[in-house]
Amino acid sequence: MVLFGIIVYCTVFALAYAWAAVWMLERKEKKYRQGSSSFTDAFLVGAFILVFVYFSNMVVMMRWTDAAFTYDLALLAGLAAFAIYKEVLYRARDNYASRRMRAEARLLERYMLKDPGNAAYFERASELYEKLGDREKAIEAARMAAKLDPTVRNTWRFKELMGEDPCSAGGKGRSDTP
Repeated sequence: MVLFGIIVYCTVFALAYAWAAVWMLERKEKKYRQGSSSFTDAFLVGAFILVFVYFSNMVVMMRWTDAAFTYDLALLAGLAAFAIYKEVLYRARDNYASRRMRAEARLLERYMLKDPGNAAYFERASELYEKLGDREKAIEAARMAAKLDPTVRNTWRFKELMGEDPCSAGGKGRSDTP
């Protein structure tokens, strides 16, 4: 009965540990929009962690029963350290990307003042403002882009930012040709 309890504990602990490690790696995409890990990579990392934690826990529990609790605490401390490291890394990359986008937006603002008839500047500025979370500026830039170059793309972008359904006007599907 004790062996069954050890097997169940090691299985549950290893599954939870592997899930937590994979979850930390996937935060990169979900929270910080920094690209995604492929399913294959996440599966391989999770499988390796699962097998390692399961078998190492089994060995420690069978051989050094008194040290099993300490070993699991050490594993959890390692996981916590990894989580802190990844969070700091993701935040640093996110801050760097935000600084670059703000710099690009400032540069575009100067270009828009020099050449107010260039719709491409307003299109890009609208995209940047939306990523930076400045919805009002994104809408205004999209409005100007649609006004200067009334293509389907610019009109759709403006309507999407305004919260309208672009398909409702005219009943046409989305296409690049007018």
